[in-house]
Amino acid sequence: MTGFTIRPARIEDAVFLGKCVCEGIGFRIFEEETDQNREIAANIAPLAARERTLYSYRNALVAEVEGEVAGAFISYPGEYYHEWRKETFRDYPYFKDLDMDVMPDEAGPGEYYIDTVAVLPQFRRRGIGSGLMKERIAQVQREHPDLRITLLVDPDNLDGQRIYSRLGFHVIDHNVIAFNHLYWKMEMRCLRD
Repeated sequence: MTGFTIRPARIEDAVFLGKCVCEGIGFRIFEEETDQNREIAANIAPLAARERTLYSYRNALVAEVEGEVAGAFISYPGEYYHEWRKETFRDYPYFKDLDMDVMPDEAGPGEYYIDTVAVLPQFRRRGIGSGLMKERIAQVQREHPDLRITLLVDPDNLDGQRIYSRLGFHVIDHNVIAFNHLYWKMEMRCLRD
């Protein structure tokens, strides 16, 4: 991994992590900062600064290029998903009309869930997103070899599907609804050496 370094996220990365989450859920804040994008990112940033939320800095890795933050990766054990989702969206106005108790969980026990991978446009196509994923996957395989690593991908995100497939993921479900949107669930099984 030349040209960039990877480190654990810090609390001061919360604003950047908020923007990465916006990018990951399709608001394309890196390309066009609209009022709606800025508002959503502003609401997510405090969640990234807290512990025990889906987007917590404690669940994130950050890539830097010459000291400049270039991308981020957010992931966590699926066993915490339901509890942390409630904490994450309890006071979040964008999702106030969704019943979090009725909505299916994206991840659960036995999984390590990849939530968000986002890289600033000027740093894309340098292997940063893949590097972040490989770093976390290696850590999970060392520390939790019995967990399946999972993620959701938009059926129209062909670039993402290609990258995830190259990393060893395969589609296990073509019909996952999350936040009222259709996704495909992909999985990588960790194997003991």
